[in-house]
Amino acid sequence: MMEETRESQQGGAVPVGYQSIYPGPQPPYYAPPVKAGRWVRFRRLCRLMLRRLWYAGAVVGRVLRPYAATLVVAVVLLGVIGWMSYMLWGPKPGVPSYQRANAIPPASAIENFMQGQQNFNADMMWDAYSSDYQAAQLASGASKATLQSLTNARHNQGFQYVHYDYIGGVAVDTGSMYFYSVDLSVQNQHHYVPIIFQTDADGKIVDISSPLYPPPPTSKQ
Repeated sequence: MMEETRESQQGGAVPVGYQSIYPGPQPPYYAPPVKAGRWVRFRRLCRLMLRRLWYAGAVVGRVLRPYAATLVVAVVLLGVIGWMSYMLWGPKPGVPSYQRANAIPPASAIENFMQGQQNFNADMMWDAYSSDYQAAQLASGASKATLQSLTNARHNQGFQYVHYDYIGGVAVDTGSMYFYSVDLSVQNQHHYVPIIFQTDADGKIVDISSPLYPPPPTSKQ
């Protein structure tokens, strides 16, 4: 009886059904490409160009290898020819430009001064000075007497003013400037000494710049 009851219970039982559940399809994962920066792209381009040049150089080198010596000689000759062409026809440094002053004849007062200098005559030299220059000489302690003493001392030392070379003159606002070179002989030794005269509008000497006539010392107050 118990077996029949168990069989009847088993026969009336409803079987349990199982349904497999699978995950639905997922959309594929897509990562956007990373954009390279300018420096990265430039580096890649340079690398590519270097590779192309290296490859082209290798190909050309294999082709020209039998003619290497001839090519070296040709390159040297072309370099020499180019350098010589540049030296002959290349740009030359510009010539310094200058303006030549108008030629003016020497003043008569200067000629009298030089004649008195050659003859050791202080009167002629003093008279060639302008009145303002004479006053300036007197104010600084110089006079006709001191000028005569200087010329006498140089005469005793064997000074000889052989000749004067007139270099040129130029007009200035207050008068003119004259440039000379004197051949000075001292004990049979020749020296060329420059002398620059400045004159006023009347042609009288207002200043002398020369190692032969240093400026007189200024009096201390």
